[in-house]
Amino acid sequence: MNASEVNAEVSRLVENWCDRREYYGLAELLPAWISNNGLTDGWTILRDALRHTYAFCDHLPLDERELLKTLYVKIDQALQ
Repeated sequence: MNASEVNAEVSRLVENWCDRREYYGLAELLPAWISNNGLTDGWTILRDALRHTYAFCDHLPLDERELLKTLYVKIDQALQ
């Protein structure tokens, strides 16, 4: 999964959450995603936000939680 695929998946999550008014997920993820500068520090912040969203938004549907986990693992592997 490359950077554009990660961004597309995050965009899909954000759009779905906006439609559902999923404010907790948006509050965790949106600032890190919007401010991602494309450098290592930006990806690190996004990875951490994805991880926190996964951990603290356990009310999300299972498929969305699995996607959050997949995304933060993929980013973590890319940063290694």
